[in-house]
Amino acid sequence: MTTMSDKIGFDELRVKYKDVLSKAFANNNMDLLDSFSKNVSETDRKAAMDQAFRDKLLELLVEEPETLENYVCFCIESCRRQMVTPTMPVVLLGDIFDALTLNKCEKLFTYVENGVNIWREELFFVACKNNLLRMCNDLLRRLSRSQNTVFCGRILLFLAKFFPFSERSGLNIVSEFNLENVTEFGGDNSSTLKDALDEEMVIDEEKNKHTIDYNLYCRFWSLQDFFRSPNTCYNKIQWKTFVAHSGSVLSAFSSYKLEAVELQKSKLNRLKTYNSDIEMNKEQHYFAKFLTNQKLLELQLSDSNFRRCVLIQFLILFQYLTSSVKFKMESQELKSDQQEWVKETTTLLYKLLGETPPDGKTFAECVKSILKREEHWNSWKNDGCPEFQKPKPPVQTDSTDEVRKTRKRRRPVGDIIKEYETQDKFFMGNNELTK
Repeated sequence: MTTMSDKIGFDELRVKYKDVLSKAFANNNMDLLDSFSKNVSETDRKAAMDQAFRDKLLELLVEEPETLENYVCFCIESCRRQMVTPTMPVVLLGDIFDALTLNKCEKLFTYVENGVNIWREELFFVACKNNLLRMCNDLLRRLSRSQNTVFCGRILLFLAKFFPFSERSGLNIVSEFNLENVTEFGGDNSSTLKDALDEEMVIDEEKNKHTIDYNLYCRFWSLQDFFRSPNTCYNKIQWKTFVAHSGSVLSAFSSYKLEAVELQKSKLNRLKTYNSDIEMNKEQHYFAKFLTNQKLLELQLSDSNFRRCVLIQFLILFQYLTSSVKFKMESQELKSDQQEWVKETTTLLYKLLGETPPDGKTFAECVKSILKREEHWNSWKNDGCPEFQKPKPPVQTDSTDEVRKTRKRRRPVGDIIKEYETQDKFFMGNNELTK
């Protein structure tokens, strides 16, 4: 039997499919599309239909996000009817995100989030997981961590929901560190920032002004090298440097008490952007990486959020240094005096967290609880990240049935009486009386 694909070429078949697809989508008539494609071999049909879906998408990109969502849903139903390849819905989403502005991408991503159960279906998961990961990574590369913080978080949360815990591609199996996260400091030649700091950031009360010397500034930002690469602390020379720098910084934290919230806010308001065209609420702004200009350090030390970030960095580092990690070398272990210093410093860190407003003590307890839970994740990782399995529900058994089973079944009284009558005896209730 001669098929349609034998008579016409791929390009012509693709055009015909696009015309039928346009009519079927406009009328939401899946049967029309299904019936038209039955005369073509499966391989040719899926290849031509895949391209027809992408061609039709080019005409729909100017439409509203709701239309694009309906189009992807139409493609999903086509996948379930074996008309297109299972990867096609995610391929379409990738094309859409590449063509839309970030504002429209953020609206459309809600559809991706709500469809997480669809992407986890057996038909789509294996075929689409790499495409979905690539699509999300492409989006993250377009976003600013400081300007689009919420959107970045939504993407990461979606990936966490989509992939199981044991998915190897999402696990840092060998405990590698992000060594590329280098913090540069010591020279900021931005004239705008310099002028703003010199002219606008004038502190009225000189008696409350703490001079931040260059030595403390260098020691403070040098600690970031230890935070990004904790294994350097196992080097004797580097450890001495770390202890010295930590002592200076924590001493400054202890002596540099935070001021009243009102005065603190007035100082921090001087750090707002000078671009009047971009106005952002405080709740919407997030510093993915703090500025390292020396003139800013005094103001940063007055910021409770900044101080908390630094103190938590210390706690995370100390937990790694004292924990048992599978991929640590035998030489990477603290000595007894080093462990004692870590223990004493940890106590000081929690004390400083408790003194940092607002709600310092509550915040310190939350951090302690989170780090305690982190120990369980560390143990899970040391065990090779085994797959999580839901515990089997306990078997529901009726206690009365169990009691009945354990009891010995008693003979009916009528049977006993008949047995004694055959022996010309009278049954009196028990063996002793019957005698």
